[in-house]
Amino acid sequence: MRRSEPGRINAAFHGKLGNFTLDVELSLPATGVTAIFGPSGCGKTSVARCIAGLQRMADGFCAVDGDIWQDGSSFRPVHRRPIGYVFQEASLFPHLSVRRNLLFGARKVARAPIAFDEVVELLGLAALLDRSPHHLSGGERQRVAIGRALLSQPKLLLMDEPLAALDRTTKDEILPFLERLHETLSLPVLYISHDMAEIERFADHLVLMERGRITGSGPLHALRSNAARLPGTIEGRHGDCSVRRKRVGTRMTSMPIDFHDIDPNRVAAILYRPQDDVDGLLADFARNLVRSGERIGGVVQRNVKDGAGCQIGMQAIDLMSGTEISICQPLGSGAMACKLDAAGLAEAAVAVARAIAADVDLVVINKFSKQEAAGEGLRDELADAIAAGIPVLTAVPEKCLDAWNDFTGGIGTTLLCERGAIEGWWLDLSSRIKRARAARLPADAPAALLADHHVG
Repeated sequence: MRRSEPGRINAAFHGKLGNFTLDVELSLPATGVTAIFGPSGCGKTSVARCIAGLQRMADGFCAVDGDIWQDGSSFRPVHRRPIGYVFQEASLFPHLSVRRNLLFGARKVARAPIAFDEVVELLGLAALLDRSPHHLSGGERQRVAIGRALLSQPKLLLMDEPLAALDRTTKDEILPFLERLHETLSLPVLYISHDMAEIERFADHLVLMERGRITGSGPLHALRSNAARLPGTIEGRHGDCSVRRKRVGTRMTSMPIDFHDIDPNRVAAILYRPQDDVDGLLADFARNLVRSGERIGGVVQRNVKDGAGCQIGMQAIDLMSGTEISICQPLGSGAMACKLDAAGLAEAAVAVARAIAADVDLVVINKFSKQEAAGEGLRDELADAIAAGIPVLTAVPEKCLDAWNDFTGGIGTTLLCERGAIEGWWLDLSSRIKRARAARLPADAPAALLADHHVG
């Protein structure tokens, strides 16, 4: 199937992703909606990431409507692939209005195939254009995310379980808009889901996946009955969903889902420059959350200065206990910062492990810097927190951004090094988590249970 065909999406990916084996070959129509259906961890998202260029496999091929994006001798990077990608979480920029979010990354071309006004009308966004993302419902946020993807003028729209984080009422609110897109636009769509009820609303073609392999591909009506036999999906609840070992960072961690299926908005990195006081910013943010009663854990640090404003040392704090982590490494003459020594690093690792074990609502780890990029420092503790599904916030220097992306596989949200961006991310994410908890518990559940139940 390693050939490019006009009017077709041809793809083949074979190889290992940690301990997971992906072995797929696809030939799909480059029109209408093709749904990729299967249980969590079967490789649906991995296929989408390979097509998008977010995941590179040495043995891979991808061509869309005759345009080759990857073969044995070439690999087109993600920024050069004309795709729109819609994730489970909208990941809107909290400091931009709906209008500016829509226009962010929009291609400025004469007579654009997909016009701004058309997208606004199709998705019912006219009344929302001047609002902040903080004042949007879950369905409204996801409609904005879809609109932003469409305005990048893609040749292919990838939608990775875009309704998975929404309750049934909100899903029913947004599904009519997806149906309108299908009816109005000729853009091909790959729609990933483990809920056949969604797929039946608007999909034309169906791909069935299980354990990294394609088990069926064809028109929706021809394969609908086969989907019910897949374990671990909404259609096949009684199958065996055994826990598999997945690689996260450098450590093998027990996870019930593929690493790439982790909610990307739960992993956030503050991108900073040498002149930014990211230590003070992160420490103040964490301290304010602790004071407000939020359940957070991890480690933050501050550079200690003398009366003249010169840095003379570093203070690290265990957020759960409030205790100072011992540091025995003084700054050298003319140095601008110092790092945790072996003793301090061991204490910091224990602090993070304690937070993960306590199933806190947010883990803060001060930095993913040179040590972590080299496979040392708190890299494994970061991996464990991400694997546990707990929201994670860290800071990444610009020079380590590539290493961070390699470590996470490209998932996550990048934040500006400013208070409003960080607070906006957490306000939005924490409110979503609380709504999800309430939606999953009985209506008559006691208030204490609603407050304490953690959704991973």
